[in-house]
Amino acid sequence: MKKRIFTGAIILLVTAIFLLSRLYTSYAFDVFIGILAIMGCVEVARVLERKRFFTNIIFVGCFPAIIYIAMSIGILNERDWMHYILYFVIIMFALFLINFLYTYLFTNITKKEKDRYGVFESDAKYAFKKSMNSAFVMIYPALLFTSLFVINHFFEFAFVEYFQYENASIITLFFLTFVFAITMFTDTFALVVGMLVKGPKLCPLISPNKTISGAIGGLIFGGCGGLLVYYLFSINNIFKEAMVLFNIYWWQILIISLVTSVVGQIGDLVASALKRSARVKDYGTIFPGHGGVMDRVDGLIFNSVVVLISMFILL
Repeated sequence: MKKRIFTGAIILLVTAIFLLSRLYTSYAFDVFIGILAIMGCVEVARVLERKRFFTNIIFVGCFPAIIYIAMSIGILNERDWMHYILYFVIIMFALFLINFLYTYLFTNITKKEKDRYGVFESDAKYAFKKSMNSAFVMIYPALLFTSLFVINHFFEFAFVEYFQYENASIITLFFLTFVFAITMFTDTFALVVGMLVKGPKLCPLISPNKTISGAIGGLIFGGCGGLLVYYLFSINNIFKEAMVLFNIYWWQILIISLVTSVVGQIGDLVASALKRSARVKDYGTIFPGHGGVMDRVDGLIFNSVVVLISMFILL
């Protein structure tokens, strides 16, 4: 438990540093999320390999960086939202095709892989399956990570109505802090309440340690965490003026907080189900007492989608 608390404190400190760097430049946070996205994609790819769903980790790892470059080009050229969907489809299809051709044409490498894994199907079938599995990782978790990039540059997109709002930086910082805070409050208090109250299991076949009481506790404190961030930011007069400008009230923040907390817990179960099917406890070992990157951000990437949708509705 001491190791888990110490590691959690380090994670919190590093996250806070990168969030605060957003006041000076948005690119430091991009690097932070980019590293997490690449590591998360590699972890999911390795878990899939445990299920004999083989991927090309190199192409999977490159995907978040390529998507970020495409988004940056779109921002600079003031493209509308359809262009970003087109970018994603083109990049995903291109990587799918390159992955297939690489696996199918480089027969010596493919033969060694098939021998190592004990695969006896044809090269074409193996290449197609490998490309499809890689495409899956480009959606989960890579595409979900993209939501954090969009939040970070929200007011820079040409299709956002208030993209030239002069105090946009503090609004962006609020929503980024908001999504991280709800995730941390939900995860922490779901664990604490579950250990103290116990009771019936939530999904024993997927995650035997999760309880219904823990889920409710996580929901309540996740909602409180969202409101806490809102009221802390409201100390700043510029933020208060922005909330008035956009007609955003505390009860809207509370609703978003509760919905985000629920979706985050669903995301946690999705990640647990994937681990359980591969018969692994954690996605990695990079964080002592916590597991891998995906063990920490499984709810966060789902939460970021909810917060991004909320921003489009509110702003």
